[in-house]
Amino acid sequence: MKDMIKNAVNDLDACLELRKQVIEKITKNKLSESDIIEVVDAVDDLSIEEIQKLGSNFRKFPLGCDLVEIGIGPCASSLTLTELMENCILTDHLGFPIHICSYALGDIAEKEGMTPLEVFKTIHGEIEVPIDLDHFGKYGAMRFPKEITHCYGDCYYKGPPYIGCPRDRIHKRLIDKEKEYSYEFDDWIKLSSTVCINVVEEQGGEEHAAPLDEMKVVAEAAKKYGRGLEGIFHIGDGYDDLITGLKSCIDMDVDVFVVEGAPFNRSKDRLKAFAKAVAVSRILVKGGVVATNGAYEDECRIGLRSGLNVILSGFKGNHHGYMCGYSPKTAKRGNFGVPRVLRIIKEEIEYNKLDTCILDNNILKAIAKGSKFLNYNNESLIYPNKLGGHFIGDAHWVAVKNSNLYNNIHSKTIDDIGEWDKLGLLGGRYIAWGMAKALKPEEVYISDADKWVEKTAVKILNDAGINAYGCNGDDKKVIENADKSFITSFIPEIILRIKNKTNAESLI
Repeated sequence: MKDMIKNAVNDLDACLELRKQVIEKITKNKLSESDIIEVVDAVDDLSIEEIQKLGSNFRKFPLGCDLVEIGIGPCASSLTLTELMENCILTDHLGFPIHICSYALGDIAEKEGMTPLEVFKTIHGEIEVPIDLDHFGKYGAMRFPKEITHCYGDCYYKGPPYIGCPRDRIHKRLIDKEKEYSYEFDDWIKLSSTVCINVVEEQGGEEHAAPLDEMKVVAEAAKKYGRGLEGIFHIGDGYDDLITGLKSCIDMDVDVFVVEGAPFNRSKDRLKAFAKAVAVSRILVKGGVVATNGAYEDECRIGLRSGLNVILSGFKGNHHGYMCGYSPKTAKRGNFGVPRVLRIIKEEIEYNKLDTCILDNNILKAIAKGSKFLNYNNESLIYPNKLGGHFIGDAHWVAVKNSNLYNNIHSKTIDDIGEWDKLGLLGGRYIAWGMAKALKPEEVYISDADKWVEKTAVKILNDAGINAYGCNGDDKKVIENADKSFITSFIPEIILRIKNKTNAESLI
C-alpha cells in the first residue's frame, strides 16, 4: 500500500484503486490494525505539501465527499428555550446541519418543566436540516454538573499540550438524572440524522469521555435505526494515539471520522500531524466524510487544504463556539465561532483554489431530492449500498435521508423513469450510477463537464458489468446514441443551463 499511496499524490487512478481496496476490506470487516499502520506510516513519510495534495485528492468525487460545511451547535445549558429555538431557526435557514449537545437540552428542559426529549421534539418540529446528536450515553441524554456545563474552556485557552483538565472537571456525570429519562433513549435516536460516539477512552483519555462499552451501546442503536454514526478521536501524539483512534472507530463501523486537535494535538509538529490525521482519515473513512470538532485556526486551515469536509462550531455559550477557528489566548467560552469559521473556509477555498465548495440550501435540497430519487422497487440505493466496489453516495446522503427536508421534499423515483435499451445520462455522479444499476440498460452513454467524473463513472459502471461509454463531455453525442437521455442533476441552475442546449429530460 505504501507505493500506492506515494503514487496517489499525483495519480487519481491510484487513488481510485486504493479507495476500492479499502472499501472492500471495510465492508468485509478485514481492515486490520496492520493496514492502518501501513497507511499512517506511508503518509508520515510524505512532505507536508504532498500530504495536503493527497488529502485533497481523496476529497474528490467519488473518492470522498467534495463539499465543505459547518456543523453548528445552537444549544447551551445557560439558554432559555426561546433562545435555543431562535438559534436553531437561524441555523436551519443557513442550510447547515444542527449539532445537538443533548446535556444542554436536558438542562433547558429542567428549567422549563419539560423532559429532555420534549425539548428535542420542539426543535425537530421546527427545522428541516439534518440533526447530529452528541453527548449521548446508554441512558440517553448525558447530564453533567455545572462546572462542566459552564466550563470556560481553559484547555483550549491555554493551548497544548493537553495533560488533563486544568480544573479537574472531566468526566463527571449526573447518572441519576440520566436514568430518570432512560425510557426516552430510542426516541432520541429515531429523531436524529446522525449520532456521535467518542472513542478517546481507548486512547488513554478516560477522564474526557464515556466508557467505550457505553459508546458501543449507542453505536449499535444508531445502526439499528439506520442512522449515520460519527466517531470522535484525539490526534494525541500523532502516531500511536492516531492509530488507536482510527482502529476504535473502524471497529465500531463508524461512517464519519471526527478529528480533535488543538490541546489534544500533542505532536511535536502540530500542523503536519493534523494534516496527516485528516489525509489518513480520508483514505480510511467508510462514509467518505472527515470532520473536526476541535482545531485551532492554523489546524483548520491546513485541514481544509488536506481534505477536511466539516468544521464544528457553535453559538455563544455552546462549547463548540470556541473549539474551532481560534488560537490559544483567544479560544474561550462566549465566542460565537460560526462567522470566523465561515471566513476561514471561504478564504481557504478562494486563496488556495481548493477543489471544493461550501454546502448551502440549494445543494442540500439537491442531495435530498437525489436521495429520494434513488429508490427503486421501494428500496433505497444510497450509501451504504454500492455499485461494484464503490458506495453510491457518502455519509451526507444518509444524514439527509434521515431529515425533515427529505420527508417534506417532493421527488420522482427511479420507478417513474421507465426502461430503455440505450440510456443517456448527462452527468456522471451518483444519480447516474443508481439509474444504471437499477434500470440495467444494454448500453449507457455518459457525458460530464468534468473529465475525471466522466472517466471514473464509466470505469466503475464497466467494472460492475454495465456497458457504459463516455462521450467526452459532449451532451449532444449522448442524445444521438441513446433512446432516452436524462439530466442527472437536481440543482436548478445546472438543469436550466443544459435544458437550453438539449432536449434531454430532467428528473424534477
